[in-house]
Amino acid sequence: MISFEDLFGMDAEAEYFPEYDCTGEYDGIKCVTYKGAVYKGKPTRIFAHIGFPKAADKPVPAVILVHGGGGHPDDMWIKKWNERGYAAIAMSTDGFFPARPVNLYEGGGAEHMVHELVAPFDKEGYTAGPSTTHIADSDMPIKDQWMYHAVSSVILANNLLRSDQRVNSDRIGLCGISWGGIIASIVIGYDSRFAFAMPIYGSGYLGCGLSGLDKIFNVPGTQKWYAEKHFDRVKIPVMWLCWNDDCCFSVNSNSMSYQDTKTGNCDTCLSMIHNMGHSHSCAYTPEESYWFADQILAGNKIPEVTAEYSADKVIYSCSARIKSVRLFYITEKMTYTNREKYGLRNTFMEQEWQIVDLDPDKTEALLPQGAIGKYVEFTLENGVVLTTPYNEFKTVRN
Repeated sequence: MISFEDLFGMDAEAEYFPEYDCTGEYDGIKCVTYKGAVYKGKPTRIFAHIGFPKAADKPVPAVILVHGGGGHPDDMWIKKWNERGYAAIAMSTDGFFPARPVNLYEGGGAEHMVHELVAPFDKEGYTAGPSTTHIADSDMPIKDQWMYHAVSSVILANNLLRSDQRVNSDRIGLCGISWGGIIASIVIGYDSRFAFAMPIYGSGYLGCGLSGLDKIFNVPGTQKWYAEKHFDRVKIPVMWLCWNDDCCFSVNSNSMSYQDTKTGNCDTCLSMIHNMGHSHSCAYTPEESYWFADQILAGNKIPEVTAEYSADKVIYSCSARIKSVRLFYITEKMTYTNREKYGLRNTFMEQEWQIVDLDPDKTEALLPQGAIGKYVEFTLENGVVLTTPYNEFKTVRN
């Protein structure tokens, strides 16, 4: 097991750079750096943006936001959490710093980021962390690997928030998008201090995925970064939020991650969104992640959803009042290829989801002929979507 124990008591040594603070609609989001793990003999500095709710008169809950591959801290994402009463910090997980003051958001400002400790961030004796390798460096010494530093940057951001008197340290959550979701899935197996977590798109069981990431996660040496190896240690509630036709992650991985972590906390849930898309904005626009955090911190139980299948029938239930319920199914075993879909060329599921409306006032229905892969979607009265895990019959039924 990889050890991060030396990081938990480490002082984040935060430094603020007001001349680099955000402006305009992102006014109030501050620029900060904090001390990172040692890389090739030198401690690192980590760049981040941090924001707080306006006019907070007591310590507030907080969330750590982990960007996706090729991304950077996203100020719109921070702003959305601030507007809901949460402090939020988004750090660069790959050693990038702004070359000039810049607002960062999906598709904007990234051209001004550079992979070096440029002035005024160039503190003597420090270095930038490794840039993103997507675990292609897994044969290097552990503490020189990008994933080690990405995970460390989250643990140390947790230290930073917990030392801030404006933050309620018992109410800090974690959310990651895409590769940030992978990082979050790994972090929760090591850092037990979070109140909740929401990996979006990314998950565990990527070696079993179908969309191409399995090739990355089945290279010798990468197994040390299998998040599922430590899911038995995860006792916090987790929302696994994803797109049901993702070009980067297949829902079997999200579903297995949900099933593993559900055993550690009954408030863990799964939400596979139809027509979601894959991007930062597609990930943080839906209400599910904000709703989940609010419910957990309010002490409310997350509704339980179930589906059981026989050869010709599905029995389904939800412990809360629902607006609608639908069965999603495919009539072939799920497969992925590089193809045109949604006006894009990428690695997409070859099958098309078939959708059947079920009666929300009943608890069972006939399965369509030939249904192999399937799950049930429940839409709560407030519009939040919860789903049962993806399930495949082993053989085609006539």
